Amino acid sequence: MNDLVWGRAELWPALLALPVLLALLWLLFDRSRAALARYGAVPPQPPSGPLARALRITALLGLGLVCWMDPRLGDEPMAVERRGLDLVLCLDTSRSMLAADLEPTRLQRALQDVRALLPQLEGGDRIGLVVFAGQARLWIPLTHDVDSFRGLLDEVDTEIIKVGGTDLAAALRKAGELVGGDDATTSAVLLLTDGEDLAGAGQQAAAELGKRGVVVHTVGYGSAMGSKITLLQKGQQDFLRDSQGNEVVSRMDPDSLRALAAATGGDFVRAEAMPLPLNELHQKRLLPMQKRSYDRGEETGKQARYQWVLLPLLVLLLWEIALAGGRYR
Repeated sequence: MNDLVWGRAELWPALLALPVLLALLWLLFDRSRAALARYGAVPPQPPSGPLARALRITALLGLGLVCWMDPRLGDEPMAVERRGLDLVLCLDTSRSMLAADLEPTRLQRALQDVRALLPQLEGGDRIGLVVFAGQARLWIPLTHDVDSFRGLLDEVDTEIIKVGGTDLAAALRKAGELVGGDDATTSAVLLLTDGEDLAGAGQQAAAELGKRGVVVHTVGYGSAMGSKITLLQKGQQDFLRDSQGNEVVSRMDPDSLRALAAATGGDFVRAEAMPLPLNELHQKRLLPMQKRSYDRGEETGKQARYQWVLLPLLVLLLWEIALAGGRYR
């Protein structure tokens, strides 16, 4: 295909302003010449006519605009290499995430933070999702398709894992299954939870990932003071109770999350302390990471032809400089 294409075709409407610019320049130069004649000033070198000079300057600006529009014609092979990170999110969907110390609930706030992160991902990045409670489940495999990821994310709730509890170790080990041996240093795991490591093996699982070179960052949802867990039963709101009928108060465990992240060289952030904790981690820790190369090859692209416009532009510019006299030169 040798069709002429434009890299910045949206600039085409600006060309419509050139006739208006020509008229304004002609009026300006004509008034300048009339003023010189009125006061009897005789220039040492006769100036060009107003219309001729206006045409030259308008042509200069028009050629510059066409050059900026990046004309391209003819196919040429280009070497390409796509690079990116593998980002695995581990999202706690246990019933403790229904606590409302973060509005509207811990889980909904975590989902909002994940949605806010998606536009920040670069084209080569892949993202996957592990959901967990008393056990872990791969919900979304690693994918470049952010739109599909967003659609499947909308289906996440506290009912997709039937086994109660908060098994951080199971979530981290499931995330580790997504990370290949050669991709460990170009992968990161983000653990989104209230930090109640009831199984007590989360830090050990994190250390196993750390030995492979995988960094785990933790984001704590909830407050240290804790909150009751609201449930909807028979159309009415009630609070989660233990086996003795006492209302359960869920508290975030910042110490265990901080220690878990430190075991891999990762960071711990509190969701209540900042509006977009995942974006903060992405900017400070994920973007500087080494990217993996996942696709090398050649693509066919259009060859730049702005030189065809640039050459007459330079010739016309030199002509205008040569014709200009006195201080205008």
